[in-house]
Order: sequence, then C-alpha cells, then structure tokens
Amino acid sequence: MYPILGSERIILRPFTADDADDVFSLVKTYDGQNGTREFAHIRTVEDAQKLNDGTVRAGSEWMIVDKASQTPVGWVVCARTGGAELTEKVFIHAWLRDEYQRMGLGREILEAVLHFAFFGIGTGVVLANARNSERAAYRLLSGYGFEIYNHVPKGRPDDPDTLVQFRISRENYIALDGVIPGAYDFRPPVREQSPYSYENPVRTIDSIDCIKEPTGYLCGQSVVAMLAGVSVDEVIEVMRTDQGTGVLVIRDALKYFGFKTATKARVKYAPGESLPGCCILSVKLPGYGHWSLYYKGKYYDPEFGVLDRLPDNARIVSYWEIVI
Repeated sequence: MYPILGSERIILRPFTADDADDVFSLVKTYDGQNGTREFAHIRTVEDAQKLNDGTVRAGSEWMIVDKASQTPVGWVVCARTGGAELTEKVFIHAWLRDEYQRMGLGREILEAVLHFAFFGIGTGVVLANARNSERAAYRLLSGYGFEIYNHVPKGRPDDPDTLVQFRISRENYIALDGVIPGAYDFRPPVREQSPYSYENPVRTIDSIDCIKEPTGYLCGQSVVAMLAGVSVDEVIEVMRTDQGTGVLVIRDALKYFGFKTATKARVKYAPGESLPGCCILSVKLPGYGHWSLYYKGKYYDPEFGVLDRLPDNARIVSYWEIVI
C-alpha cells in the first residue's frame, strides 16, 4: 500500500475499508460530471466496498482530501500498466470534483505523485492521458515536461474527443527546474518468482473441486484456487489482495500457476454460444460483477456452488479459455 502524501492544500492517502460512502458519492459525481456510465456497476455503498478495478484499483490509489475541510474530493491512481513492473512504468490518472477544479490543485497533485513515482517507486516512465477537449489536463501535462507519444484514434489527432497519450521519463523529470530528489521509506512490491511455468504448471486440470468464496470479495481468488487445486489463502498470498480482483491481477495469478489462456484478452460472449471446455467467466449480476468458472458442462461458482446453469439474473459478459 502506498504511503500518505501531501502538499500545501491537499492530502493523498490510501483508500480504506471505511471509505465506501465517500467512494460511492465520488463515483456518482464522476459519472454525472463526465456524462458516462463508467461505474454503472457501483449502485450502492455495498458495491463501492467491492470497487477494485477500472479507474480505482485497490492498493495503487489515493483518496484526495481537502486539507482545510478534511473532505474527500477525488482520487488518484498510480498503477502498473500492461505486464510492466512498477519500477519500469506506471500510469497515473487523477480526478477532482468540479468545485475543486480550476484552483491549481492539479499541479500540486501531479507534483506529489510524480515525485513519489520517480523517487519512491523508482519507476522509469510515467504515462498519462488527456482528451483534446480536456484543456486544463492537456496544458498541465504539456507544461510539466510530458511529451505526446500517441493519439487514439491515430487518424484524428485534432478531434476534441481524441485521447492524447503522454509520457515523461525519470531523466526528463529530474532535468526540470526545481526538482529535488527525495527519499521515501517505501519499496514497491515485487511479484513472487513462480516455481511453475506453462511447461510445468501447478497441476494438470482433469477435474474441479468447487470452492465457496470465504467472503463476498473473493470470487476471483476462489476461481483461481479451483483451477490450481490450492487454497484461497494461497491465491491471496500470490495476488497480494483479499479484496475484489480485476483482469490484470487474475492474469498474473494464472501465469504464476502455469496456466495458459487461449487468447490474450477475454472474449465477448454471445448469448447461446457454446463455451470452451474450461474457461473463467466474467458475469454480471444485479448491482455487481462476478467471476465464475465453467468446466466441461458445469458451472463451478464461488457464490452459488456447482450448477448446470447460472442463475436467471446472471449474465455472462465474457470468457477466458484456459488451455488444458
């Protein structure tokens, strides 16, 4: 977990289990301000307690707190991207409630996070995005030494909705005027060296024993435990989280135990489509997302047990085939 950071007017502190009410409020405000349904799966405070992927990622984020009022006013993410380690490159994203924008807080937040990324984590490159229409963020990144390296889509670099991708290297950051290297009592987590490989997986999958998730947050860990034939606690140790899990965490755990997926990304599920013999399922239930496991005609579900079919209110969104 990251340390508490701060500046003249704000405090950056890690999320805690007690932040569900504030996270829920911020998510509603974020979707309202941005005209999105990015957090459509967060409809209740209980859902917010499980929030752990997408923009807000457990263990790699801070709540932005107004120092004067002690009010949570936004969040910052500083997470590894793709398969890179934190010491190679990180992606940062920050969001503030509308009434706290246009006050110069963005620069304070950026300075604190960049300083920590380069001198606390020791990362080599920091990545960030801003749409052309997001002029304040665009100007802030451009004026702070970030360079543009890509546009999405590439064919419309000047379109207001085009996403501009920025990066800054540690060397270029250190070269900025006024940057003074700082010391932090922090070491980034190092992923466990796995004793397994694709040629030598933890086991050959020829049967599945169903495991019920110990808590409502552990469906992802339980699915991986079923595949690996190990305890949920062992998977928690590998994943380094006992909270909800996103795609990157599950991908790394599969690789750790020596399981190969048929495709790099999940495959969108078409209703009525036949599922592969062994696959992890991304399932949508009323109010929350869920991980489940399908193996040779049966659903081995951490919440519902062994089933011939999923509950009527469960919708398969995508699947990830496990090569067996």
